[in-house]
Amino acid sequence: MPAFAGDADDLFQKGMADLEAGRLDTACPALRKSFRFEKRPTTLFHLAECEDRAGRIATAALHYDEYLDLFERLSPPEQQAEGERERKAFKRRETLDGDIPRVTFRLPESAPVGTKVTRVTKQGGDPVPVALGVALPIDPGEHWVMTQPPGGARWEKRFFVQKGDRQTIALSVSSPDDDAKMVRYSRPLEPVPALLPPEEYDNSGRRIATWTAGGIGAAGVVTGIVTGAVAWSQKGVVNSNCRDGLCNTKGESAADLASTMGTVSTIAFPIGLAGLAVAVVLILTEPEQGRLGAAPQRAVIGRAAPAIDVSVSRQGDGFVGATWIW
Repeated sequence: MPAFAGDADDLFQKGMADLEAGRLDTACPALRKSFRFEKRPTTLFHLAECEDRAGRIATAALHYDEYLDLFERLSPPEQQAEGERERKAFKRRETLDGDIPRVTFRLPESAPVGTKVTRVTKQGGDPVPVALGVALPIDPGEHWVMTQPPGGARWEKRFFVQKGDRQTIALSVSSPDDDAKMVRYSRPLEPVPALLPPEEYDNSGRRIATWTAGGIGAAGVVTGIVTGAVAWSQKGVVNSNCRDGLCNTKGESAADLASTMGTVSTIAFPIGLAGLAVAVVLILTEPEQGRLGAAPQRAVIGRAAPAIDVSVSRQGDGFVGATWIW
């Protein structure tokens, strides 16, 4: 990327200076960003070297693999210039293989379809999707694994791995209403039917509310469908650029986009359905217009209008849903 060539070089120089001084917390991010700006094999080799020295050996092995793959695509003169680093990368990659911890994650058979499983390190960062039932290479240290079923609360577990560990972690899943709080409002007083209708019934405010709720509902449903489709379209990119739970730059970007779009879809779609439901209720319960002297068709002396009983479910501090009972 020519526009970022100067930035890439500055970041590379800073990363190398920090690497030589042992400031790994700043060296690795600088080299990683430099490589994103300009895909130079030398930068990738030193990034692998930095992650290796920082003890993140699974990440280092992934970068060594990427470097060796990039080396194969270089021209003969470029390969000659990279020859010494290629030999070091190959030797170090073979040495690391036996030390890399591998963890297998398993969901219970009762887990709902669509349950998301992600992992983050002690340092934080964006959650990484987790493949189930396979031994995944993971950096030594402290980690968190999370599960979240559709509509359910998130379940978290902290775990530690050391060099050479082989672990199997049994995951759990929270039920959709573990943290839900039900608030039931008492039945409202049934209205007493009027003997005569009002002189004029003005339903302009109700119509505005109906159109507003319907518009919000339609927009929410459309947004949910579109963002869901975008999230689904990234699946192939993630599968092509991620292996054993670790992703290259393209895979990370696709996973981030899929996660963001999936979250938007999960939020927008229920809001859209709720908006459409409110619009339908307002339409079905709208009284007939009437004037003095003309009895409304829906009002019958001796029969009360239907009452509405509303049950509201709250998930933490967020609205989950409402049940209308006639």
